[in-house]
Amino acid sequence: MTSFEVLNEKPIPIVEVKGLIGKRKDYTYEQKLALEHAKEFSKISEKNAKSLGEELAKLEIRRLKDKDIVKIIDMMPKSVDELKVILSSSTTPMTKEEMTSVIEIVKKYI
Repeated sequence: MTSFEVLNEKPIPIVEVKGLIGKRKDYTYEQKLALEHAKEFSKISEKNAKSLGEELAKLEIRRLKDKDIVKIIDMMPKSVDELKVILSSSTTPMTKEEMTSVIEIVKKYI
């Protein structure tokens, strides 16, 4: 069995996973399932996901980490309450104003 070394880790939105896996011609069973899942649950285009991620990063909310931005892109919350649920595992809570500004940006892409 071949062993691999992880060089780095970076969270990416599910729509980007769809693009990466979709470029292949032959799929393993797991890749096929991942592609089906990505097709089913990606909510915006890869281009819009990238733009949304850039806009969220520009907010410069220090509590908003890359993994949180990816969760937001994947789930596309429509309200502050939905955003609270998505970020409930985050260690540092965001203010209501910060959450409202995130939702305003997300709504532009819905």
